[in-house]
Amino acid sequence: MPLLAFLIDIHLKRQGSATSGQASTEIKLTTPNAFDEFFRETGVRVEAPTTEQARPSYEGEYFPVPVGAAYRSISKTGWQVRHAPEASGYSLHIQRSGETSWTSTKEALHCSSGSAIIQNLEQVRQLAGSSASSDEGLFFPVQCLTRKLSHLLDAPVHKPIRFHCPLIHDPHVLAPLKSIIDIIAQGLSGKAPLIKAPLALVNLQQAAAYMVLQNLPHNYSHALASHPPAPAPRQIKRAVEFIRASLATPISLNDIAEHSAISVRSLQLGFRKYKGMTPMEFLRTQRLGRVREDLLDPSVPADVQHIALSWGFTHFYLFVRYYKKLFGESPQTTLTRRE
Repeated sequence: MPLLAFLIDIHLKRQGSATSGQASTEIKLTTPNAFDEFFRETGVRVEAPTTEQARPSYEGEYFPVPVGAAYRSISKTGWQVRHAPEASGYSLHIQRSGETSWTSTKEALHCSSGSAIIQNLEQVRQLAGSSASSDEGLFFPVQCLTRKLSHLLDAPVHKPIRFHCPLIHDPHVLAPLKSIIDIIAQGLSGKAPLIKAPLALVNLQQAAAYMVLQNLPHNYSHALASHPPAPAPRQIKRAVEFIRASLATPISLNDIAEHSAISVRSLQLGFRKYKGMTPMEFLRTQRLGRVREDLLDPSVPADVQHIALSWGFTHFYLFVRYYKKLFGESPQTTLTRRE
């Protein structure tokens, strides 16, 4: 993975910002020409882990999201990078098998199977992966996490985000992040249905970023734990109007907060107080209502999964569960009642 994070960072800088709207990109480093081309493009020279080996073998794939990417990689032989190039962004690396070693400006860390690590690429100096290793992860540009943190705090973020405990072992944090990566990978592979569902991609990226900011301790965690100011009813009314007018477009929690002129945390507090649910739960309920309208509309193709995806529901099982809870019947039952 770490190799793909450097490549993603370079591609993002070349394109100016986002890479969404694309399917997955495969990387195969198995021949001398492939390693030379990778070095020319990234400045990363990948070497065999020992002098006895002629060259390493490394294969990976990355999946663009609106700002950043998810990725997966495997290596049968192991590999090492003795001089990491300058890069920026945060890499959340989840080790599936084997081990990856990171040497930063401060310490050396070893990420083994079943654990994860989050690192600012600016601080990475050396990297190495063991033989028979596989991993997956998420790459966040600096501005992605900084902007979301600023909205949570309702204040500018002047200092870089520094995570106190880079190594992550909590399965309750890792499981949802793994699920998000799996959904992105499946949705941007093959026929790549997520390319046609920008609502879904925005939701997935937002969920991953907030999971990281609100569950991994960092230098702003104490500020996040403080109580936000209570919003005025008119601000929540503005948020409701904005949500209802934007159901067919990709909107995030940040977008709703910006439109309502309040912080993300104040927005969440206000919705719980006045609506009895979070802003994203309210958004989900409104979109479920649009799904129901499409299911009952004879002019809309009778494909439940396609309709759900078009309204931003990427996980079909969860969609069905939400739908049945709200309307007391399954989407298929609703579909059979078309006139």
